[in-house]
Amino acid sequence: MSIIIQALAILLMLAILSSLIIVHECGHFLVARFFGFQTPVFGFGLPFGPTWTIGKAWGTEFKIHACLLGGYVAIPELGDESEITQENLGTDLKPFRKFPIWQRALVAFAGVGFNIIFAYVIMVVMLLSIGDPIQTTQVEKFVAENPIAQNAGVKPDDILVSVDDRFISSPTDAVSVLGNYKSKPVTLHLLRDGKPIEITLTPNENGKVGMYLEPVGKVKYRKLDESFGAICVLGLERTYDMSGQMVQAIGQMVGNLMPHPGANGAMTGPKGSWQDIHGILAVVKIGADIAKQDMRQLFLFTILISLDLAIFNLVPWPALDGGHLAFMVFEAIMGRPLGPETQGHIVKWGFVSLFALVCLVMFNDVSALLTGKLDLKHNSKTQIKHGSDK
Repeated sequence: MSIIIQALAILLMLAILSSLIIVHECGHFLVARFFGFQTPVFGFGLPFGPTWTIGKAWGTEFKIHACLLGGYVAIPELGDESEITQENLGTDLKPFRKFPIWQRALVAFAGVGFNIIFAYVIMVVMLLSIGDPIQTTQVEKFVAENPIAQNAGVKPDDILVSVDDRFISSPTDAVSVLGNYKSKPVTLHLLRDGKPIEITLTPNENGKVGMYLEPVGKVKYRKLDESFGAICVLGLERTYDMSGQMVQAIGQMVGNLMPHPGANGAMTGPKGSWQDIHGILAVVKIGADIAKQDMRQLFLFTILISLDLAIFNLVPWPALDGGHLAFMVFEAIMGRPLGPETQGHIVKWGFVSLFALVCLVMFNDVSALLTGKLDLKHNSKTQIKHGSDK
């Protein structure tokens, strides 16, 4: 029975991932159709194995591929025209039109925009249906280099309830909220041995007070009595905060992979490891474990993956949406597009490097899966450092 449950949980995660990719591609498709771009093919799944055409409308052939994971939409006028042919799309093309940069930029950004909108919609649905997810936030220890909280009277095992009038729903939420009080006094509302206390302190210029925070217990859901409008605003705030936290975490991860100055000023090796980079397999494994424990947490997991897709696709890499936008920025500044041959070489090497990254990520995922590093219990232990407030 456990094997069946695990298999169903994995299928559920694959369905969620595919849906998020389809949402992304629908963004490109709808905005492209609105401006009159050609969209000769919209494919459900990856173009491997048998393919079935299920219909044609709006100048678009809709196809289903045997490998039902994700999807894609072909928009020839958004890519390198010299490499787009009727043969490699398998359908008729009209003469190419030249669209203004702002329209091409909107089409390129539309997938990212739809992922963000979708994450926000799921956030509001979650708040309305099951409530606001909260996890008890406890002070684990202090940072010796920043004794602000310790000197103010905060103690290990204190429970952080709210910061001023802002309720704290998780350690990362606490870090985000305190970051808004750079060099400004703020009151922490804590529970110590079950009794409420208040401590006023002033974070440093970076909004840090020197606490390591950890989540304790299971995620709970607080029912909201606010109006629909207030919940929509709260959903917007939560989505914005989560986006900022993810950007910060990704930036920290990238920074940890780079050499950094040591104590004597000399450059030393990276703090992190390339083995820390994971991909779809890790997402599916962790998501399946979460689904088995508490299906309600799939709301948050879906929001996080949707935002992750948006952020990742904004990276100015030639094979991503951010690469299209980077080419358009060059065209806007220089008054002319990059030469077709130069752009073609950049795109080619972009795909090669992205493929190399995918291979690395897949190797890391398989290695972590075999060694148990992707188990939910092991993964939850790393939340302490993600919830730290130095």
